[in-house]
Amino acid sequence: MYKPIAEDFLHRNRDLGIRWESVFSGIVCEIKSGINKENNRDESAEGPNIDNQVLEVVFLYMTIQKNPRIETQYKSKGQTYISYYNITALETYPITPKLTQKPNCNNVPQYPIPDNYIVETEIAERGVKYEMKYVSNSKVNYTVAWKEGRAEWSVNSTKSASAVVNLFLKKINWKNFKLSGPRIFGFDIEPLHNICIQMNPNSMITTKVNKQIRPFEDITSRSQQHKRLKSFGKDVKKTVDELIVKHKLTDSSEQSIICSHYIEFEYKENQIQIKFKNLDSKIRLDAIVRVCDEALLGHNGYRHLAAVVPSLFREYLVVDHRNEINKLINAQIPVKIFNIDQDVNQSNTNNYNSEIINDILVDNNEIGNGAFHFLVTLLKILIPIWKKGENPVIIPGDILYIKLGGDRRNVGRKQNHVMITFCLLNEVEEVLKPDKQYSICLYIGKETYEILDRVGKIFALQLMDLKQNGIIDEDGNHWPIEFFFSGDWKFLYIIIGLNAPNSNYFCLYCECDIKSRHNMN
Repeated sequence: MYKPIAEDFLHRNRDLGIRWESVFSGIVCEIKSGINKENNRDESAEGPNIDNQVLEVVFLYMTIQKNPRIETQYKSKGQTYISYYNITALETYPITPKLTQKPNCNNVPQYPIPDNYIVETEIAERGVKYEMKYVSNSKVNYTVAWKEGRAEWSVNSTKSASAVVNLFLKKINWKNFKLSGPRIFGFDIEPLHNICIQMNPNSMITTKVNKQIRPFEDITSRSQQHKRLKSFGKDVKKTVDELIVKHKLTDSSEQSIICSHYIEFEYKENQIQIKFKNLDSKIRLDAIVRVCDEALLGHNGYRHLAAVVPSLFREYLVVDHRNEINKLINAQIPVKIFNIDQDVNQSNTNNYNSEIINDILVDNNEIGNGAFHFLVTLLKILIPIWKKGENPVIIPGDILYIKLGGDRRNVGRKQNHVMITFCLLNEVEEVLKPDKQYSICLYIGKETYEILDRVGKIFALQLMDLKQNGIIDEDGNHWPIEFFFSGDWKFLYIIIGLNAPNSNYFCLYCECDIKSRHNMN
C-alpha cells in the first residue's frame, strides 16, 4: 500500500516557518505497534482497553484548512478505537533527543521526543492540547491543557508523557483509567516521526541506550576503559564511512577517495586518540628515529613526550624500529671490536664473518675496548651517494682525495675517547661540516704511541691496497685514491713516531733544531 512521504504535504517557508499546503485524503498506510506490558513505568504503552496485545494501527491523513489532521485507528480484539490529532506546531528533534521508553527485556519500542511540539486531540470527551518543551538536554516538560466551561486548566510534569496524561485523568476524576502517554501524544505515528527527521536532515536520532552499561566515569580499570573506547571507535568509523558514501566522496568506481586516520578528544584534561588507519608508519618512524638520534632524545624523554602528544608513536615502536635499522646497517657496514690491551693482527680483522656487535657497553670492566668500520665497506656505501644527483660530488675518472684524521676527547673525569675519521676533500667547503666526517675507529683509552700503533695495524693493509689499486664501485667504475693526513700537533707527532716536542726540536717534518731553522741549505 502506498506510504506518503513528507514532501507530499510538507512545505518549508524560510521566513514564516512551516506551512501545510497539499490537500489530500483517503491515503492510508499500515504499520505495527508494540504494547508495553508494564503500566507503571515512565512511558507505558497501553491502549485504551489496557490490554497487552499488539494492535494494528491505521493512519488516515487528511488536511482541513491547511492544518494537518491525522486520524488513527487502533484495532484490538475486533474493536476499533479512533483518535484525531491536529498538529498545531511540528518541530524537529534536538541533536540528542530523549527517548520515551527505558530499555527493558520486553523489546518495547522507543520513540524520540520532539521539541516545541503541540498537538490537539480529544480524550475523555474533552478537547485537550498537549505540549512538550525541553528544559534541559535530559529533561522535558510535558503539559496538558483543557477547558471546562469558561475555565482553563492545565497540568504538567517533567517525569514522562504517561505521567502527565494520568495526572490529567485524576484531575477529571477518571482515577480508574490509565492511558499510554506516547500514544496520546502521537509519538508512535511513524510518518510523523519521519517528517520531523526530513525537516532537519542534520538532526541525529540517538540509538537505544543500554542502561545496564556503566558510565565511563565509573570504570576504574584501564583495560575496561580501553575496551569501551575501542568499541566507540568502531562505531565512529562505521558512521564516518557511511557519511563518505552518502556525500559521494568517492571516485567513479564508488571507492572512497578519502580516509579517516584517527579522532582525538579530551577527557579530564587527558588527550585520547583513537586510530582508524595507520599512516605511512615506516617513513614516520624513520623520521622520528633520526630526530631522536640527532637531538640526543633518550627513551625516557621520548616516552614523556609521547604521553603529552598522543599522535606520536609509542616508545616501544620507536625502539623496535631503531633496532631494525641497526640490523640493516650492521649487515651492510659491520662493526668490529678489538681490545687495545692486546696485539692486533691484520689477518684477524680480515674475516668478515666474525661476530658483529650492535653496541659498545661502557663500564669499568670494558675500559680499553674499541670498535671500527672497514674503510672499504664505507666507501662502497658512500660512492653511489657522492656520484648521484644533478650536481654530483665526483664523476667517473676523478681521483678520490681522502683525508684521515683523529683526536682525543675527555668524556667525564676518568675516561678518554679517541676517534679516527675520514672525509672526502672533493666536497670542498662541505667537508668542514661535522656530518661530512665519517668515523672509522673509536676506542676508550689514552692517546699514546703504543695504542695508536696497535690501532694502525688494523688499517695498514687496507690503506696500502686502496692507495695502490683504488676501489671499484657497484657499477664497475674504477676510482683511484690519494690519501692525506691531518690532526693537531700532538696527534701528528705521535703518528709520525717522534719523541715529545720541546723548545729545540718541534718540527714535524724534519730534524732541524731551533738553531738551524734559518739555514736554508
